[in-house]
Amino acid sequence: MTPSDLSSAPLGGRDRTWHPWSPIQQTQRLMLVSGRGCHVRDDHGRNYLDLRAGTLNATVGYGHPAVVEAMRDQASRLMTWDLAEVSTPPARQLADRIADLLPEPLEFTLFCNSGSEATEAAVKIARMWHRLQGRPERTVVMSFADGYHGATTAGIAATASPFRREGAGPLPEGYAHLATPRCAACAAGETHDGCRVPGAVEWEEQILAVGPQSVAAVLVEPILSVGGVIVPAAGELAALRAVCDRYGILLIADEVATGFGRTGRMFGFEHDLGAAGAAPDIITTAKGLTGGYAPLAAVTVRADIYADFARDPLLGGLRHGHTTGGHATACAAALAVLNIVEHDKLVLAAAARGTQLLDALAPLKQQHVVRDVRGLGLLIGVEMASMELAVLVARAAQEQGVLIRAFGPVLTVAPPLIISEAEAEDGARTLTQAISNVSAGGAR
Repeated sequence: MTPSDLSSAPLGGRDRTWHPWSPIQQTQRLMLVSGRGCHVRDDHGRNYLDLRAGTLNATVGYGHPAVVEAMRDQASRLMTWDLAEVSTPPARQLADRIADLLPEPLEFTLFCNSGSEATEAAVKIARMWHRLQGRPERTVVMSFADGYHGATTAGIAATASPFRREGAGPLPEGYAHLATPRCAACAAGETHDGCRVPGAVEWEEQILAVGPQSVAAVLVEPILSVGGVIVPAAGELAALRAVCDRYGILLIADEVATGFGRTGRMFGFEHDLGAAGAAPDIITTAKGLTGGYAPLAAVTVRADIYADFARDPLLGGLRHGHTTGGHATACAAALAVLNIVEHDKLVLAAAARGTQLLDALAPLKQQHVVRDVRGLGLLIGVEMASMELAVLVARAAQEQGVLIRAFGPVLTVAPPLIISEAEAEDGARTLTQAISNVSAGGAR
């Protein structure tokens, strides 16, 4: 069969795919068959505006010829090779490119396949590094209670969310949690006089309660994505950086959702840490790295952390890796995506379109079914009064030709970075109408 024959081959009557993160009993699912720019098309020929960038990863849109050509060219030369003992040009070039985009202390990159794997690798690197420094007792990793760092065991252990932890145990030990930087009363929909949002003062107290001498790293998202699109107050992450420095704790920034332009900066940490002239010790990236064209993730560390692994008594290097980590064709895709992001000034575009969408969606706060509208760049959350309402709105928007992600009570507006002003306007108008319909009881 040719590729076109495969894509148009008839499908059986029963879907044997185990679909993740959704009810098994769900019978009606879109069958998406093609995409171009910010739009995707189903098997009935209906067109949809994508306000979710797939799963926040389709940053440069669908069917971009430069990315497709780069992947085709690399696959025809050498699709990949295990990086344990050799190198490939795309992997080496991509590591250089990432180092150039990050502040100077962050220089060396380990490649893996997904954001979850990047979390596992970052945690292992942090703990092994402390052991190499003669501090084997430093094993605890602390993270925001409502943070999300993947679906593997380390990622699940790093969240306190019962929705993600339920039934996943026994989970690995050595994890503790920091208070999520949002008002608990607001999150519960309770009436209250004034908001109380935890920050660096509370986080330091929680680190002291665990015992800083046992903490290897603090792992945080600059903006919590799956946890509800929560933006920490200005200056709090920089203050957390200072707390980590005070106690010799590594700071790991999970930029899987926020990296490579999503927030209106190349990396989410730049909004706060960058303003304070600071940076993380380790950063994990994925989704936007390849724009969704291939699985690839990266863990980038300070140069001195990398150098210290030469003292590993068993290997003199890192005892960790994956067969397809740094897959050459995926790295070629990432290089093409980064070219597009920089050439087309998509970081600035994300900031501009994000402001446009926030302004257009802000009036929704007046609706009784909406609790809040918040975000940064093209990562925006519309928090509904309940999870059920969010699901109804997502369905209503889909019926009107717009795809949006509902996770818990929050609708996540995170379109491709290439979204135009007109498309953003259309998306905001459709979402507003969908919420109005649900509010009035008009959704089916």
